[in-house]
Amino acid sequence: PVLVGNHLYLVNDAGIASCFDAKTGELHWRERLGGGFYASPLSADGRIYFFDITGTTTVIKPGKEFEIVAKNNLEEKTMASPAVADKAIFLRTAGNLYRLEQKKK
Repeated sequence: PVLVGNHLYLVNDAGIASCFDAKTGELHWRERLGGGFYASPLSADGRIYFFDITGTTTVIKPGKEFEIVAKNNLEEKTMASPAVADKAIFLRTAGNLYRLEQKKK
């Protein structure tokens, strides 16, 4: 799970993501992302990232409403939880280690 403000985000192995109020436990939303998940969600740069085992990343806006911002596919198995450092996401797949970040302008 990952805590952002007063919201707790998690995803189960079957690909069901949920957002709860961290203080009251109230469920704000529960949505099926598809795929299977082993990696924990990640919060970075104002977004929540969910990485499924097929290599698909679902990016959402944090908050009480479920809103997908993007879906990306690395086309490699992803089972490890990612890490953040220096405004980049580090993600290990079955065959590679990726550093993901916005292009510098």
